[in-house]
Amino acid sequence: MAPTPFQERWQQLQQLRRGSLPAAPLLEALCNGDLAPEPDLLAALASQLDQPGVQQLLSGPLAEAPLPLLEALRQELPGLAQDPERQQAWLEPLLEAEQRAGAAHRLAWLELLGHFRDPRVAARLRAALQAATPEQAPLLPLLGQQRQPQDGALLLDLATRPGALLLRQAALEGLAVGLSAWPVAALAAGLRQLATDLNPALAAKAVDLLARLPDGAAQLRQLQRRALEPTVAARLRRRLPLSPLVLVVHGRPGGVIPQALQELAEELQQRRGAPVLLQALTAAPPVPSPAFERAAQRSGAATLVPLLLLPGSHVRTDLPALAAAWRPLVPQLWRQPFLGAWPDWQRLLAGQLRQTGAGAGLCWLHHPLEGPLAQRFLTHLAQVLGQTGQAAAYNLAGEDLARQLQGAAVVAPLTLAANRLSETLASAPFHPPVQVLPPLLDLPAVRLFLLDRLEALP
Repeated sequence: MAPTPFQERWQQLQQLRRGSLPAAPLLEALCNGDLAPEPDLLAALASQLDQPGVQQLLSGPLAEAPLPLLEALRQELPGLAQDPERQQAWLEPLLEAEQRAGAAHRLAWLELLGHFRDPRVAARLRAALQAATPEQAPLLPLLGQQRQPQDGALLLDLATRPGALLLRQAALEGLAVGLSAWPVAALAAGLRQLATDLNPALAAKAVDLLARLPDGAAQLRQLQRRALEPTVAARLRRRLPLSPLVLVVHGRPGGVIPQALQELAEELQQRRGAPVLLQALTAAPPVPSPAFERAAQRSGAATLVPLLLLPGSHVRTDLPALAAAWRPLVPQLWRQPFLGAWPDWQRLLAGQLRQTGAGAGLCWLHHPLEGPLAQRFLTHLAQVLGQTGQAAAYNLAGEDLARQLQGAAVVAPLTLAANRLSETLASAPFHPPVQVLPPLLDLPAVRLFLLDRLEALP
């Protein structure tokens, strides 16, 4: 079966692309008007021309009616611009053609030129975009591709300034294309601003670009306390290399950690996707696992979180010593304040006690504390909770506790997990009977609060 005219044309174009069909006669016929300037023919011819041939093509009849040529070159030039030989053939003729072009086709010629990295191209794009319009949006990624440091400010301004979404998106794409060329401080500040934008797509892209900066993790952490759209906040959590956590707890004798705290750490580790280690004050610092060490290296730090409720000797003396033992084990150690000092924890605790002890004589118990700092804290906490607590030594017998709490209807031990005090209260001979609240971690709202707040830590 003889090939169809379509098949013959396709075969000829493939021969032209491979260089097995001479380009000169076709170029001559195009310039003389003897051959129709079909885009597929122009596209195949583009890769076979040297600089004189390109100049001949661009100065012929196609200079006056360039639409077929522009259509063909939009397909071909992105690839040709990566070839030094083709770049040498096309760049100078395109610069001349763009300079001669009328206003109707100027944008298209600039778009073609933008595929070639050259300071002269960057200057022309920059000049054209000083008062950018949505129609010029295709030029913005090409300006970014030029990677001229002075253009970062223009792209950043267009991306962050209220205006046409198409223009802002294109400017952000330009920033992404040339990301390594822009001055980091100004770029990071602008991207942090953009991460709070009302448009979630722009804000999410800003988060992605911040993550690509040399100090990306530090830049992302600065967003954690900002109000972000929910999907953007979720993207931030995925992008941020979270530090492994060391949760400091009191522990039982011999370093035993209550089951409730172990379960909290396990669920928290699943939610964060980073190691969570429990450190009992009654035990020596554990040896970090390889996974913990890798996470610390990746994020640049580990975070020490004291799940302690009062500023006793553990907080004032033991914690600094424990932190000193951990510092040589990680690149950097971040310390959170002890849990009892968190304002939102205090508000949660007040709400839980009001809800549980409403209409009853509630008494909250705490470990005996010494020193002016501890007493000031207890006074403050009593104001937040609405009543003064009572000190109760953990080694008191049940009978002694029952006598001390005579008249109380509801007793709330200020302890996260089961300990000697909560166990003694459970078996104390109260007459009449009293309601003893469970350890705080047994309250669903408290457990959820801790999971949410600890998950959100850097």
